[in-house]
Amino acid sequence: MVKLVENKRLGVYGFSNVIFIRIEPEDLSVTIRDIIEQLQNRSWIDKFDKNYKRKSFNTRSVPTIKFLKEKLEKHDSDQITTDIGETVVSELSRSSLVNCLGYLDIPLGELIKQQVSGNPGFDFFSETGNEIIVFGEAKYVANSNAYGNAMRQVTRFINENRDFSDLNDIEDFVSDASLENASSGMKAYACGFSSTQINTERLIKGILKNKYFCDLAKYDEIIYIAVNV
Repeated sequence: MVKLVENKRLGVYGFSNVIFIRIEPEDLSVTIRDIIEQLQNRSWIDKFDKNYKRKSFNTRSVPTIKFLKEKLEKHDSDQITTDIGETVVSELSRSSLVNCLGYLDIPLGELIKQQVSGNPGFDFFSETGNEIIVFGEAKYVANSNAYGNAMRQVTRFINENRDFSDLNDIEDFVSDASLENASSGMKAYACGFSSTQINTERLIKGILKNKYFCDLAKYDEIIYIAVNV
């Protein structure tokens, strides 16, 4: 199970479009089993009414599900290691957008893209109630607060137009209006990252001082998701 520690907008700092979420797995072994179960749930494929769509996404997702399942099962313990860290942070960040904010539930990027693993784009996606696509990136660094890594990667992906290149992969999961909004520059980003037991206010102040913060804060919405692992 995952405990919600914090969920608030940073309006008090002058950034009402910035959301900070902090979560903590109460039992890592249970959390990993839950992630495996979520990965294996392919009910989202059945929602497509066209047979070729179902076959296409089934073909894409099965090898990745198998790969991730085997990797996670090898480390079904009370400690997160580097090789599974980003998968754990990515899935917990993705599910936080759904469970904490009520945003659209979209499978992990690795499941809907063609490459089996290590996709050269954003890790997870969602859509806000205002029809804005959320492009998310997850970073794990052992015993560290990896928000700087996530912010740097998101900024690099924006500069390289990775968000626009990902639109073809997610067009079947989001609304037409959100796709048009994204192409017009109306976008949101999520930075999921591993965090230590640092005080929440210190963590937020560190994010605010990061050199990438102001550039990212110019977008419609930015969500920071701290995962205590």
